[in-house]
Amino acid sequence: MAWALAAHAELAETATGYGHFITVNELAERVQETSGVHTEAPTRTWMDAILRKVARRCHSAGEPPLTALCVRQNQTVGDTYRYVLELAGLPIPDDLELHAAYARWQCYQHFGAGMPADGGIPPLTPKVAARRRVSTATTAAAQPEPEPQATRARMCGQCFIQLPASGICHYCG
Repeated sequence: MAWALAAHAELAETATGYGHFITVNELAERVQETSGVHTEAPTRTWMDAILRKVARRCHSAGEPPLTALCVRQNQTVGDTYRYVLELAGLPIPDDLELHAAYARWQCYQHFGAGMPADGGIPPLTPKVAARRRVSTATTAAAQPEPEPQATRARMCGQCFIQLPASGICHYCG
């Protein structure tokens, strides 16, 4: 329970900065440091349970899902974030990272981050945004140039033979 309380507090603090997020490993270190309860067990064996507890607390309190602020080393939310959607009874979207970006944006608003004057946009993490830019550029570069549309040949209205460039049928005159 001490870890879940510490994790909630750390994530709420992270949410006070627009565009901020924290990795699972960083959160695990802070949780142990803040709570004074330490373990030698690998983070992957216990952090999911802590994040689930935080997700349940946020859901029960009507808070936005703070767990959207916690990402893996590659800055994706991964499967742990799916639990937030399951709690809310929502379908799993095709783009989980974009959904998490909107959830982070809600966290920033709720926890008093200095929002841009225009309200900002739901921010993807830098690594996810960079991968998408590369993917988009690669897809655009890989697309072949469209074939020029073949123009329909002009035909003689009487004998239906293709007309020469002059537009005068050699057969019908």
